[in-house]
Amino acid sequence: MKITKILLVLSILLSSCGDTFLHDPDANITPKEAINEPPKEVTLSEQYKLECYRTEYYFCPGVSGPLFRIAIIKDICKDPPEVISISECEEFLECDPSQFEMGSEPCITDNGLPGTKTIYCDKGHIKEGKCETDCTEEICDGIDNDCDGEIDEDQLNNCGECGVEPLEICDGIDNDCDGTVDEDLIQPCSTVCESGYETCIEGDWSACTAKQPHPEMCDGIDNDCDGEIDEGLDCLCTVQQIGTLFPCEESPLTCGSGYKTCECKDVDCTSLGFTSCYAPCYWIDSTDPNCDPYGGAALPYELCNNHDDNCNQLIDEDLYDFCYTGPPDTLNVGICVAGGVTCNKGQWGNYTDEGYFVLGYCKDEITPLPDDECNGVDEDCDGKVDQNQEMKDTDILFIVDWSGSMGSEIEAVLIALNEFAKNYSDKEVIQWGLIIGPRTPNDWGQLNFLEMVSDLASFEDFMYKFSSLDKKTMKGQFEMLYDAVYLSLLDLSSTEPWKLDELTWATMVSNAVKESKPQLKDFKLSWRPNAKRVIIVFSDEHGQSYMIPKAIADGSWNTNKDGVTQLILLKMIQSAPDTAIYTFSTELSKNSSMPYGDTGWEPLSDASGGKWFKLQHSPVEMYSNLMEIIDEEVCGE
Repeated sequence: MKITKILLVLSILLSSCGDTFLHDPDANITPKEAINEPPKEVTLSEQYKLECYRTEYYFCPGVSGPLFRIAIIKDICKDPPEVISISECEEFLECDPSQFEMGSEPCITDNGLPGTKTIYCDKGHIKEGKCETDCTEEICDGIDNDCDGEIDEDQLNNCGECGVEPLEICDGIDNDCDGTVDEDLIQPCSTVCESGYETCIEGDWSACTAKQPHPEMCDGIDNDCDGEIDEGLDCLCTVQQIGTLFPCEESPLTCGSGYKTCECKDVDCTSLGFTSCYAPCYWIDSTDPNCDPYGGAALPYELCNNHDDNCNQLIDEDLYDFCYTGPPDTLNVGICVAGGVTCNKGQWGNYTDEGYFVLGYCKDEITPLPDDECNGVDEDCDGKVDQNQEMKDTDILFIVDWSGSMGSEIEAVLIALNEFAKNYSDKEVIQWGLIIGPRTPNDWGQLNFLEMVSDLASFEDFMYKFSSLDKKTMKGQFEMLYDAVYLSLLDLSSTEPWKLDELTWATMVSNAVKESKPQLKDFKLSWRPNAKRVIIVFSDEHGQSYMIPKAIADGSWNTNKDGVTQLILLKMIQSAPDTAIYTFSTELSKNSSMPYGDTGWEPLSDASGGKWFKLQHSPVEMYSNLMEIIDEEVCGE
């Protein structure tokens, strides 16, 4: 019965000549008659099937499109033709032939670059075009050439710049960014006596190791290196001095002191000179078998002469002296103090931190600096502190990006501040504060929060809290530093869109952000009323906000648009007197912009009269930048 119904439906479809067929069926097909005929026990030969069976294809009934078909086998040798079988509806095309270009898909080129390929329908079969891309191999140009979301990866040198690292020069800076300052810098030098070399030490070239000319003296040596010995002098070696013994501590004595005398150097005694230095017993009785002519008398002290004077089998041991190469009238004035030298092979100098002995190197001396920086110290050693400039009361707030990518930059800041502390003496004029974010409660990346680590306090308290921070909490990823700037400007600016009690953190966003420390209602800095205010921001990300007004917290909001924006901060800065903002960031976040608005850091500095600096991992560069800020804000007019 089921077969009868299928054939009946097919009979109707076949007789309708609709557009759903691939080609028109024979008009004389009468499936109904074929169904009503009684079955016949006939074994058809293969030849008969080849001659009489025909397979015809039709679109599937009730299915739209040309992708599916049914196969009908008919016996055309009968009149009318008889339907032998009808297949199930089957797929025979992968795509619609009328739709040649079907779209595109992402792909990877043979060179491993991301691209796209066009998908075609070719005679009902899906084919793929060539994978094409605008991406190229990454080069160092500030662009994501290979389209992997990273810029200049594996292209930057140790200094974070394109090209080869700069060559190291003698300037006290790690020019090639290998972690060592002025390493292996030696340059040739010479005097009229000989050639030598100079070594770079802490940004300055040491004295030349070549022998220096000295005024001629009666010692049988060409002291002034003019090719003549003892010229123009009435020396001891005269005819009258022949046989006179003179003390000496020199070769060929193995140690100790001996004597030498004047003697004739030719038969006519027209040329005089000193004998070698021998032990005292040699001059008493040179034939004494117990006399060692080379064993001098031990002295109770050691001299810097490359000789074992005290006969302890050590040469020039434990010999130290004070030294100072600055102008004599600056010694012990201001920061200027003497250094030390030690004796090595009869010459005074000292050893570098790398273990090299440098002739004439006065280690640990402090000589006058070219300029007297504003830090309460007389650095040019002229007896005047800061050129008689008076340091102004200044409150300095550090806002530091505490995310994991900032590790080396934060270390550079700490090293620079420690260097600053060496020369900083005024403990009352400047007060220091620290806000960090995002911080996390453990080593997971969620529950990011902003923390006021140190309210404005002394440098010692500030540095202790800063250096004691746990680096394991540098796992945050939601840098709420626009919020930190906003909170620091409260009570300073006459433009305040929201009071503290009108704000809340967007804590409901997938555990991303939690309440600050202290809580928002208590997040206030102790700015001094009559002090200048300096805010210094360090971040390698664009400005972000995760703080919103309570009024919209229960509705629909977007922290990027409904929170603290750059426009809000600019208006607050313009109405905050005696407040300067300095920012350290990457080039990418210097003047960055997102679809929802501008997010860069330089505009904040420009609006406040401050300055933008490129974020550095070099402590020397960081120190120079911080000192520029101190000099401008604390000692500036």
